[in-house]
Amino acid sequence: MTGSPTFQCPFCGAPISGSAPGATFACPYCQAKVVAPFANVPITGQQAAYSGRPSWEPQQSTGPFASGVENVAIAFDPQLGFLAIGVHAPYGQPPCLRAWDLKNKRVLWDTLQGQTWLDAHEPHVKVLGRNVYIANKRQLLCLDLANGNRKWAGALSDAVSTDHSAATRGLQIADPFATPGRGAILVATIDHGLFSFDRDSGQPLWQRSFGDKAIDLQAVEYEGAVVVRVQGWTKVEIVNPAFPQPIARHGDDHWSTDLGIARLFGRTVVTVADDMGPESDQDGVLCFDAVTGRVHFFDQIEDLEEDDVVPAVVGQRVFCATDDLDGIYVGPYGHVMPPPIPHHHVMAFCAAGPTLAMILKKAHGTEVRRIVGIDPNTLAFRFDAGEAGTEPDDDWDRQIVSDGYTVVYVATPNDDDSQCELRSLDTSTGRLLWSKRIGRWQSHRFLGGHLVVRSDEKIEVLAPPNGQVIASLP
Repeated sequence: MTGSPTFQCPFCGAPISGSAPGATFACPYCQAKVVAPFANVPITGQQAAYSGRPSWEPQQSTGPFASGVENVAIAFDPQLGFLAIGVHAPYGQPPCLRAWDLKNKRVLWDTLQGQTWLDAHEPHVKVLGRNVYIANKRQLLCLDLANGNRKWAGALSDAVSTDHSAATRGLQIADPFATPGRGAILVATIDHGLFSFDRDSGQPLWQRSFGDKAIDLQAVEYEGAVVVRVQGWTKVEIVNPAFPQPIARHGDDHWSTDLGIARLFGRTVVTVADDMGPESDQDGVLCFDAVTGRVHFFDQIEDLEEDDVVPAVVGQRVFCATDDLDGIYVGPYGHVMPPPIPHHHVMAFCAAGPTLAMILKKAHGTEVRRIVGIDPNTLAFRFDAGEAGTEPDDDWDRQIVSDGYTVVYVATPNDDDSQCELRSLDTSTGRLLWSKRIGRWQSHRFLGGHLVVRSDEKIEVLAPPNGQVIASLP
């Protein structure tokens, strides 16, 4: 068998020649795992497939991604529109990375053809601005969103860590800089390393190790700062990816200080803190600037929920649940109020424009949810959207989202998570705008002025005012 023609390593770009077509080997320059392409044969065509297709061939998706949409990333670009990016791996054929134009229903580009390390069942991809990041063990590859061309590749100490939540599933990579313009990214690895690269050239800028402490990243968009949450969010650092020295760090008052779940709102971070102060004798609510680290306030109050109910910031007010879920602390320097409906527990807050929306749950009996809204300034009752069935999963915070004008939540009218529906309310009045059956719900979020909805079988892009389907996959 003749060798394949000279081709470029998809990671380091080095020329490689003389390898047998289809052979898998380590690049002699960067040691990345690569597959030699077939000579003069499009790797995604039938000629690149294995001979014969058995009758027991697994069921394939009828859409543009043969293995389904579970790990397909959805991106929005003002010029390119909504794109789906993921691994396309038809049975019996080598895989490739594919970008699909959702509106025009066409392939925008295919790349990395025949690279067998591409796995449709793993979240390989992260899209930030015009960059598509692909991870393969200790290698990070950056592609151009518009055409799939390789921009640069970088080496890491270990594989890129992954956020497995359904709403933000993907690689732990953060880019807090506006485009166009210069910028740098942060990459977190599974061995608890933090790596910085120039986002345009891929030049390594610096790296740090957090030892045995896991880290989590959240970019402060367009502000040049990243909130780095350390060891289960026990400590928090503010980092500019261009510089190795943190701008600020919180949670070092005492070795036992725990900052709980740190939530980012715009450029404000709020968290429920345990064991603050040099004597580790202060519990309460800590609120600080996400860019400078400057503390806005610390309200000393005990018995607040740290881990299950994420705090919320609406205007100048902060809202936290008490640890028995029977009360809501309103700060700063405020008081505890009961839930808006008696005999209910507060399970999630959602900043919804002029309203603080909440998911409440019956305190006794069947755990039926109820969606309500209050005025965040006067605390007056604003609306009650009624019961929404039992929860489809135990991640309460992502069951309700808002773009400021509408608030959208998932309901289970028949208490059957295979028959979920989305309901959209006006944030001022609570008036029902629309509802839509979606089957088995996985997530929904606002992106590019539209609502991106994932179920177990498809992804849909909806218009927020009326729920009309703008694009779908498959």
